[in-house]
Amino acid sequence: MNISYRRLSEYIPVDIARLRPKDSYASLIKSRTHAIDGLIARHGQIPEDLLIVRACPTCASPRFRDELRKDHMTVVRCEVCDLVYVNPAFDEKHYRSVYSSEEYQEIMKDLGIDSHDYRVERFGTERVSIMARYVDVPDDTTVAYLDVGCSTGFVVEAAAVRGWRGIGIDLNPSAVEFGLQRGLDLRHTALEDEAFDPESFHAVSLFDVLEHLLHPQATLDAAVRLIKPGGILFLYVPNYDSASRLFLGADAHFIWPTHHLNYYTPSTLTDLMRRSGLDVVMMTTEGLDISDYLWYQREVVGQDVSSIEVLADTLQFLVNAGCYGKNLRLIARKPVDTTP
Repeated sequence: MNISYRRLSEYIPVDIARLRPKDSYASLIKSRTHAIDGLIARHGQIPEDLLIVRACPTCASPRFRDELRKDHMTVVRCEVCDLVYVNPAFDEKHYRSVYSSEEYQEIMKDLGIDSHDYRVERFGTERVSIMARYVDVPDDTTVAYLDVGCSTGFVVEAAAVRGWRGIGIDLNPSAVEFGLQRGLDLRHTALEDEAFDPESFHAVSLFDVLEHLLHPQATLDAAVRLIKPGGILFLYVPNYDSASRLFLGADAHFIWPTHHLNYYTPSTLTDLMRRSGLDVVMMTTEGLDISDYLWYQREVVGQDVSSIEVLADTLQFLVNAGCYGKNLRLIARKPVDTTP
């Protein structure tokens, strides 16, 4: 993988206070096990009959070795393709109920709805601008865009500002309702349940989606079918080989095995794209690794981190530039069929 040289002048800081209003980040950390709290209170552990052993969700190998334990669940590493994933896990019905639950909606309300305007301004605009560099359409063509796992629709809203025809889908009903009230075309559904015509979008995005799925390959294949030949897929997933994990180990908050079932690296995500017949055209990382580390040391450990805080943006830039940022970004192109 080639890592492009990056300049500090290109770094765009993140306003943490606007992104994580009030105590939303602390609430997320505190509530991370909401999906299993009732089970633990009743049984002291997760009953084995509720868990299903998984083959590797990328290569289907049954061979794995233990990686870590957290929140009463086990994370393993595939011995064939190196993917890190939760094993065993709950069934599909369990996860769908989790993402529709009142507890999860409250978490997302604090993190998503209350910061929606900032997310449009800072992240939605940036993501659409990145996609625009790779979407190749005639000047008089309106870009058709689908955001899978759209949350409140902040990227769909930014796409509309650019003149794109954007649609978003998500399993969180309150997030979708919020976006509908803003006039966005959002739908409360799963990708596999929505009857879109094949090859109907120039760009499809899955931001922070694949890590949540029991069967990411099935969702990825469904997304690829919807992309026009020559169109693009834009992915965000947590980067397992990130500074956050190197600094904090299993305490890194994105290691969230009740919700995050798959943990990708630049190499394992590239492998997944190859298996899906896509050509990777961009890979980079961005993150809040330094902010998360400072929060943990300040709020959990009780350490004075003021001397590091003044360097936070510069340190984060260096982390990102080395491809160790917590958020792994990838754009892959669907080949044009040149068969005569």
